[in-house]
Amino acid sequence: MFDHDGYRDNKLRARMKWLVEKLGFEELQRRILRERKFLLASSSWPGGIPDVVKARGDAPAGQQAGAEATPVGQGIAVAIGGRAPYERWEQANVVRGAAKGTVSAYAWARLGDVTAEQFEALADLQRELGAECRVTNRQNIVFRDLADGQLPRLFEALSAINMAEPGAELLRDVVACPGADTCNLAVTQSRGLASAIGDRLEEEGLAEVGGLRINISGCTNSCGQHHASDIGFFGAERRAHGRSAPGYQMLLGGYVGDTQIHFGAKALRLPARNAPEATVRVVRRFAAEREAGEEFRHWLDRQGGARAVGKTLADLDEFPTPEAGPEFFVDFDETGPYEAVIGESECAT
Repeated sequence: MFDHDGYRDNKLRARMKWLVEKLGFEELQRRILRERKFLLASSSWPGGIPDVVKARGDAPAGQQAGAEATPVGQGIAVAIGGRAPYERWEQANVVRGAAKGTVSAYAWARLGDVTAEQFEALADLQRELGAECRVTNRQNIVFRDLADGQLPRLFEALSAINMAEPGAELLRDVVACPGADTCNLAVTQSRGLASAIGDRLEEEGLAEVGGLRINISGCTNSCGQHHASDIGFFGAERRAHGRSAPGYQMLLGGYVGDTQIHFGAKALRLPARNAPEATVRVVRRFAAEREAGEEFRHWLDRQGGARAVGKTLADLDEFPTPEAGPEFFVDFDETGPYEAVIGESECAT
């Protein structure tokens, strides 16, 4: 439907949300359902959600009765109980599938960055192990079709190139779009914020909290998938003391899984410099107050929702004067005063 009726001559409106505004949700839904009947999947799944998905769930390695499997996916708390480096990595980054007994392992790439030397080492390792490699939407690399006996060798090789951190499915795995580094639509340095949040979580001992995902976009467009994560941020220009400043809207409660989806609700707006502290406060509360096995969205409901939690962070939505806090008027990874500049095209990646 977007291909047929979406905006193609205006890059700023080349998004599904503008098509919803143009046609209205009900009309767009009617057209989508009309087109869907011509898709191959509609003949095999005419009743909607397949029974197998209802029975097993839709997590990437969903549980199956009587089978050993690693439950992964949003909302599932990954716990690290081992002390040895290999044990910690194996518990956090190795996934065993339910249906076929497959073994996969994550190579963790902080902020999705991989150097040329790391790529060469990964290629050598892929050939040595005869494994299949895939890139995930959380900016990591997965080795698939492994045998258990190959895991120690994989860990050894990944450790040598600094990609064996137990990060997959844990809170330190912050995801961000490229932001204003390369995207002409972004108004903030989302990667800089992701790095700052990661550093604060490490400092506070919260980086290995499981069951939470953080995603960041440098503008209102959802390239960083901020709307579908437990804690999301999208960049926005703020005005304070007569000057422009980098800011973010904080969203809470986004979720994808269990055959349903919830978009994150707005919690509060705040200066970019205060976003790491806001994240730490929310995570600290969740880790301290959650009930056994409780998911973030259920905890959030018990607290009264995103707005209620946002009110507890209201003190962070304050800008000091440029003289008292000059860093509030400079974006992450920048050296000069903040300026929101919108270009003609989109991200180079």
